[in-house]
Amino acid sequence: GAYKDKGNEEKIGIELAHELYPEVLGRSIELIYADNQGDMYVAETVIKELVAQGPAVILGSYGETVTLVAGDAVREAEIPSITLTGTNSLITVNNPYYFSATFSEAKQGYALADFVCETKGKKKVATVRVSGDDTVTATVQRFNNKVKNNTEDSASIVGNYQLDMEATDFSETLEKIKSSGAEAVFLALTPAKAEEFLKQAKEAGMEKLLYVGTKAWSDEKFLKFLSDNKVFEVAYTSDFSANANITKMSETFINAYKQKYGQHAEPTEAMAVAFDGYLMARTAIENAYNDIMAVDFEKLKADDSVSAEELKEIKANWLDAQQKGIARGSLIKTALSKLKNFEGASGTISFKGSNEAVKTIIVNYNVNGEVQEAIAEEDKDVTKGATDTDKSDKEVATEAE
Repeated sequence: GAYKDKGNEEKIGIELAHELYPEVLGRSIELIYADNQGDMYVAETVIKELVAQGPAVILGSYGETVTLVAGDAVREAEIPSITLTGTNSLITVNNPYYFSATFSEAKQGYALADFVCETKGKKKVATVRVSGDDTVTATVQRFNNKVKNNTEDSASIVGNYQLDMEATDFSETLEKIKSSGAEAVFLALTPAKAEEFLKQAKEAGMEKLLYVGTKAWSDEKFLKFLSDNKVFEVAYTSDFSANANITKMSETFINAYKQKYGQHAEPTEAMAVAFDGYLMARTAIENAYNDIMAVDFEKLKADDSVSAEELKEIKANWLDAQQKGIARGSLIKTALSKLKNFEGASGTISFKGSNEAVKTIIVNYNVNGEVQEAIAEEDKDVTKGATDTDKSDKEVATEAE
């Protein structure tokens, strides 16, 4: 379907990890495929067929709508699942069986703010977004909060501007940004809209500002636009960059990919994250089994805080794992949630007891049409000015305008 190319990138990453690590607990890992054709109605049927085959873990799918469709089925079947490149927090919220291998959309705001203020030293910043997009609103809120935190100046956000979805003339917004004295602009826009905005910024003589955006800017067409227009200073987030070997597994992944596809071939971030998703699943399967087999029942019996029912369930899980050679899905889910400082190709990943990944965020710095450097930013929460996160959409949209 429409997601064929990106879905294939995830498939390449999974299969590369499988070639390097084909076993777990002394048994071969089998990859089972299901194609939802990028269609939400097909996805409803396909996920039921996949669940019926009883996989230990499900990876995917590419495309957030079709992934959301799978949520109820994997939760009811108690099969832990990992969305590889989906950033929509609705996939994981209120579904303990769906995990993410990447950071949520909103968390990019923190990394971009650190880059703008800490790395590039900008003191006056503006934001531009399309009105009515709740996910973008949350990202902009986090960005604004972190900028204020980093600069220790509540007036460092000199403008928050909204565009109508259908808007094509950005001259008024550009004039306001110019008058504000902004040194950097967070364009929380799609690649297509950002491209048009930058074209008009160039015409207005505003091409020398630092423009930053989300991982959506990794789009091939947008990057070609930057390559063809070598006047912009741009930064955008991503899960992975071959220019930033941040773990030993990054090097392992890149070397394996080049060995298979050629020394001049460059893996994409979707491939790297999918590679990690497979390794995370494999590690959780192994940890879940080892944890349940290591249970000391004599110690549990003497523990007054463990009820008879809980002890009975633990015993059933122990017997089941011993007979099948693999733990139940609920135990694999728990093992996934306990992953901490897991070194993947795309960075260090932790879940901290939840199912939303806390991981390294790469900021790609593009100057003169080429990525000059890729900086690894720590995924972290704002520590000061936390009450700013409670501001309403209206407040964030109108502040400093």
